[in-house]
Parts: sequence; C-alpha cells; structure tokens
Amino acid sequence: MPESSRSRPARTFRPTAALARAQAAWIASIEPWRGLGYRAEALGRYLARKARAGAVWAARTSPHGPPLGVVVADDGVLLGAFIALLAVRPEAGGQGVGRRLVDRVAARTFAKRRWLYTSADGKNLAALRFYRRLGFARVGRLPDLVSPGRVEILLRKPAPPEGQSKGKGQGQGQGQDQRQRRRRSKQTITKIPTPAPRVGYHQGAS
Repeated sequence: MPESSRSRPARTFRPTAALARAQAAWIASIEPWRGLGYRAEALGRYLARKARAGAVWAARTSPHGPPLGVVVADDGVLLGAFIALLAVRPEAGGQGVGRRLVDRVAARTFAKRRWLYTSADGKNLAALRFYRRLGFARVGRLPDLVSPGRVEILLRKPAPPEGQSKGKGQGQGQGQDQRQRRRRSKQTITKIPTPAPRVGYHQGAS
C-alpha cells in the first residue's frame, strides 16, 4: 500500500449491498474464516443482506479506494447490539481501521442502548487483546457454538457514564458535545473562579 494511503486516517461509511458482497472474497481467504470453511459466495450473500438492513459499516482511507475493513453489527441483542463480524485486510493491520469501525458501531449503539457485545474464538489471542484494549470484558464462554471442540468467548462493553466522552471517532455529535462542555466550563469559571474538571469472528489486527 502506498505510504500516502497509510498516513491517512480511515473513514467509515455505509457500503451498498453490492460493495459489501464484493468483500467476501478476501474475508473468506483470511483466518479465522478460512479455517472455519467459510465460502465466499455464501458470505457475500450474508454481507449483502446485512448491508440492505443497514447493519454494515466499512472503512477506507480515500473516497474511491477499496474498503480496508468491514463490520457487521446486529441491533436489539440483550439490551444492546452484537458485532457479528469484524474483518480488516491484512495489509491494513495496525492502522486503526478495526478500532475506527468498532468506535462507529459503539457510537450508534450507545445513543440508545446500554451494551455492545461481540465474541471471539478462545484461541484468537490477538482479537481478545484488541477488544480488551477497547473496553470489552469477558462475560462468558460459549463451547461448541461454531463447531465441536471450539470455544467462543463472549465479550461485553458498557455504555460510558452519562456526560463522559464515548471515545475517539464516534460521530459528529461527540464534537458538538465537547464544544458545549467547554463553553459551559468557561461560563462556570467566569461566575465562580474554580478549576474546570479533568477526561462472530474477528481479525485481531486493529
């Protein structure tokens, strides 16, 4: 990938059903989907269906560039949403693409829900570390969920306390909230001179 592309931050967007379907080939070619025997054709149908339902986000570094990562999130699961799939192209690993996609889902989820869930294979240590860094905690084991002998780890992230920032890259509303808080802090300092308070299956690469 060109150095200029690597230096640009990834931007999230809603892919069309056709574009979402087209990502199935590279997703099916990487772990853990390859090892689980996923076929690109069936995965493509799933991605297209979820995109039509508004459950898919993608990320890329240029307006017309190829998606570097894809996330599928189902709403209305246990008082929250569930990240059913998160995949990042191997060549885009370490560029914050996965984090940006999870942040986008979290912003949308926590606007109306209390919890964000996901799961990862118990042997996928990279994915488990990635989710822990983003504030997810283990809440259970799901043995034999995907196939006999394999254990999925169920993870959950809570909505931040009221009034606290929800993390970087979580929507335009966050910037507006921060500006409003700064204005309120300045007003408070003017009136009372006190200091202002201080702030499915997954590819593990972020």
